[in-house]
Amino acid sequence: MQTDAFTAAARRLCDEVAVMTLATCTDATPWATDVYFAPDGFDLIFLSSPRSRHSRNLVINPSCAATIHPQVKSWREIRGLQIEGEVHPPEGTAAKARALAAYLTKFPFAQDLIAHPAETAGALAHATLQVLRPSRLRYLDNALGIGTRWSLRLVDGQAVGPPELEARE
Repeated sequence: MQTDAFTAAARRLCDEVAVMTLATCTDATPWATDVYFAPDGFDLIFLSSPRSRHSRNLVINPSCAATIHPQVKSWREIRGLQIEGEVHPPEGTAAKARALAAYLTKFPFAQDLIAHPAETAGALAHATLQVLRPSRLRYLDNALGIGTRWSLRLVDGQAVGPPELEARE
């Protein structure tokens, strides 16, 4: 699989699926939660309350993992992304504007929620933008063969070399 094909497959998944499962860890205690996300290149943008358990974990340890996958009825249909990376808030006005634009493009309903936080029972009143910057993406697609998984290493949001076919486990 070439980088363009990998990127296209990952992009289709990110456009099709609204929620990613984010896994964090601190004090040797893992935690997973689902968050709405939007892609911005390989970066994944989400909103989160600083008081949430995963946000508090990420302040202590920004390393995380995530998965993105559609619901399927058969193991033969399994496909998705497995992600390793770090989460940080966007730095600077331009980065914040870009992250918010990516999020609102995918979730236009959030515009009204953000504009009127009092009406949403405060759920978004203190929410902050977060950016998951992957260091490795794995694309799994059983339609290409059971357990077929391609891996792409990233540095600063850019692919480093072509995707590599990983050995089946």
